[in-house]
Amino acid sequence: MRIVTESVAQTLALGQRLGHAARPGQVLALRGPLGAGKTHLVRGLALGALVADPDLVSSPTYVLLNIYAADPAVAGSKPVFHLDAYRTAGAEGFAAVGFDELLTEEGIIALEWPERVEDLLPADHLEIAIEVEGAEMRIFTLRATGPESQALLARLETPNAER
Repeated sequence: MRIVTESVAQTLALGQRLGHAARPGQVLALRGPLGAGKTHLVRGLALGALVADPDLVSSPTYVLLNIYAADPAVAGSKPVFHLDAYRTAGAEGFAAVGFDELLTEEGIIALEWPERVEDLLPADHLEIAIEVEGAEMRIFTLRATGPESQALLARLETPNAER
C-alpha cells in the first residue's frame, strides 16, 4: 500500500488511522531518513490509539523508549510503546532495554530505525518506509510481513471496518 501525504497534518491523520486500526501487540517498523516524519506519524498513532496524553509524544532517540499510557477512562484505548534504535550498538544492546518483553505487552509497538535491530523484529510486523519529497511531501509504503499485519492493512483499506 502506498500513501502520499503533503503536510504534517496529513501525516498525523495517517498515523491516527493506523492507531485506530492497529491491535495490541502489533509492531510497526518505521524506516526513513532523519526528518522524514517518523515521530509525527507516531504522534498520530497515539491519537488514534486514544492514549491518555498524546501531547507527550516525542522522539525517544536519547532514551530509547517512550511509553504512552492507555487512558483508563476511554473504551478502546491502547498504550503505545515508541522505540528508537538509532543510537544502539546493535540488537544485543537494544534487547537489554526489554524489547522482547514489550512484544508480550498489550500495546502497539512503533520502532524507529528497525534496520539496526533487524534480528529482534517478529516475523509478522508492518513495514512502513518513508520517502521525503521536498519540504512537506512524504511517500509512505506499507508492507505486511504476515497475517496480522496483512489484516491491519485490510482494516486501513476499509475505513468503516470493525476494529
